[in-house]
Amino acid sequence: MATLSKEQFKEVTYLVESTLSGVQQNSKSNYYASFFDRDSIQQDSKTISCSGRGQTLLFSKDRRDLVLRHYRRGGFFGKLVKDSFFIFEKNAHRAFDEFKLLEYMLSKGLPVPKPVIAREIKGFFSVTQDIVIERLNGYKDLSYVISKRELTETEYTNIGKTISLFFKENILHTDLNIRNILINEEGRVAIIDFDKCFCTKLSKDMKISMINRLLRSFKKEITRDLTKKIYFNEINFKFLKNNALL
Repeated sequence: MATLSKEQFKEVTYLVESTLSGVQQNSKSNYYASFFDRDSIQQDSKTISCSGRGQTLLFSKDRRDLVLRHYRRGGFFGKLVKDSFFIFEKNAHRAFDEFKLLEYMLSKGLPVPKPVIAREIKGFFSVTQDIVIERLNGYKDLSYVISKRELTETEYTNIGKTISLFFKENILHTDLNIRNILINEEGRVAIIDFDKCFCTKLSKDMKISMINRLLRSFKKEITRDLTKKIYFNEINFKFLKNNALL
């Protein structure tokens, strides 16, 4: 398991995996910062793509395929301050919180991406944040899969069994939907995007609520674009639900 360490340079704080903490002291600042230099990354021919209005960037560095994500606010307030979080807010340290949660879940053997480095840039009363994680190559999210074909009963079952592993570790995913569940050609399942997620004692109602949220995301995909065929059979969703709630 990677060891977490912090390095501070002026108003910037980093949380890094153990392999990065071994960088020589006199070169740490520039090396750590290079993971978040969007201009340089986007000019590199190895950069794959951007998504989410530029807040997510897929790129390669040091022979690793990575994802850089910038934390932004949602809702009406997000239109005003966009990406600044007041230091006294409950979720003021979202990048570091997600980094630590990913490390914890990996220690429990859960199928999640590996965190590489997270950053906070602090002002007087606010902070902006970014995180870099390893990309899960060979996986497609469920929204992509059901735009091409219907999930099999076995795949629904495997997805449910995977979700049950998270439930057993009392992981509350605050936005479990078809874009946060990935599957590869071998049928292996992974879950991503643990922003604002946390460990808590899960009741049956909380588990059912997460499954119902996932079901709504399947249905929403059908109505998102009526000209586009979506392959979803709610009858087969029971295989997912039953196995998740075992």
